[in-house]
Order: sequence, then C-alpha cells, then structure tokens
Amino acid sequence: MPPSVLECPDVGHKTFENSLRNITVGNADTPQQISKVVRAHDCVLDEMNLQYAPGELQRLDLTGALALFRERAHFVFSTFERHRQLFQHSTCCIYQFQTVTGSKGTFVFGLFITDGNRNLIDYCIDTQQAHKRRPVLQRLMRAVCTSSSIARRLSH
Repeated sequence: MPPSVLECPDVGHKTFENSLRNITVGNADTPQQISKVVRAHDCVLDEMNLQYAPGELQRLDLTGALALFRERAHFVFSTFERHRQLFQHSTCCIYQFQTVTGSKGTFVFGLFITDGNRNLIDYCIDTQQAHKRRPVLQRLMRAVCTSSSIARRLSH
C-alpha cells in the first residue's frame, strides 16, 4: 500500500513548519521526518508477492527500524514487545520528527508508534528540553493519530 500524505498542522515551530509541508503516513526518510512501517506477524507476502514464513517479514522490518531509530531503539523494542499481541495482525508505524539545526545537527521533537489504524500506541520525548518538544510532538500526533487513541494515551 503506498504511503498517504497529510498536511502538516500548525505546530508552533515556524522553522519546522516551513520545512515540512506534508506528513507521510508510511515509510519516509527526509531531514524532517523518518518513519518506518513494520508489517504484521501474519503478513507473509512481500511487495513482489514472494511468500515468507509468518513473522519473517515483521522481523526484517523491526531489525531495520531498530537500526534506523538506534538512539531510541530500546523504546521501540520495548513498546513492540509490550504490544506483541496487537502486532500479530496489525502493522505498526514508527514516526520521528526533527528539525535540522544550524550546525548541521538535528533537534528531535520525539518519536511515536501507531498501529495499522493510526491509533497511538506510545510515544517518547527526551527529557532534555521536553517543554519545547512536547507541544510540537503532540500536535503532530493529533494530525496523524485517531482522536480517541490520543485522548486515551495522553490521559494515562
């Protein structure tokens, strides 16, 4: 399934908004958004219709995701393990949003994980400068995720 595109909401960070016009729902690798889809355990056919054993494609995707999000790999892995039953039949998508700093570094707003229905499963924000990161990430989550899942997750 090809990725879909959402308009980037007003997140309160003009530099970021000017650089990310659209959010990709699915796989993306840009300076502002990195996201990775991890297929469900019961997914056995790849994009070319080749057959795999149950769990093999999911394992390949998760290995790629852990390498891609290596600074937050523990969060990704532990979230996946806690929700293993859900991801038996549902894909998951891991999103990271960031802005490029003047010194060619990146300022990561945070990372969140959804299921195949775009329900928010969990999120993480580095504690350093969390007061700047949290409002931006929450607005991005509201743009991508279902309202009910956000209300449930952010109230706990």
